Amino acid sequence: MRNLGKLTIVLLCTIFSANAQEVLIAGRTQTQATEAINTVSTSVKPTFEFMSTSQAQSTVNITDEMAGNHFFGNEIAKKMYLFIDHYSYKVPVAPGNSATKTIFRKPEIYLSVKKIERYLKKSVQKGDLNSNVAQKEYDKVLDIALNILDENTAKFEERLKSVGEDATKLLDIYLYEVKLESIN
Repeated sequence: MRNLGKLTIVLLCTIFSANAQEVLIAGRTQTQATEAINTVSTSVKPTFEFMSTSQAQSTVNITDEMAGNHFFGNEIAKKMYLFIDHYSYKVPVAPGNSATKTIFRKPEIYLSVKKIERYLKKSVQKGDLNSNVAQKEYDKVLDIALNILDENTAKFEERLKSVGEDATKLLDIYLYEVKLESIN
């Protein structure tokens, strides 16, 4: 009977400990993510600075039919339409052949944005992240990507390559290491 009591206590402590670790490690809550977007810690300074313009003017001429639907809403759908339109184009495979292949401008940036999109969508679907927080984070990522298309981004692209396939680290680079200076 004593062994059963001890075993029960050990089991409960283990479950409690695992739950506490999950809560601590789980990542961002809505409050933490909102604070992270709105205020960057003074110890973390942006590594990359680029000039920016408002993307609101660019999305005005895009209709809902052109943009289609997006998991994060109409405004993100319009920015995604611009993103895909600006970052990719089709070229014929061979003269006279109707087949085309898609070429990406700045493929490292393009692929990182797509990885972040998949990561945020999965996080929202699993319930790990609030959809409003994910939408705000992805909106910032798209704003950065749309503004740096014509900039010299060689060092930024190398930084993206350095973290590999880890979408959370890619997201952190966009959120905390990039600063857009408004020219308006």
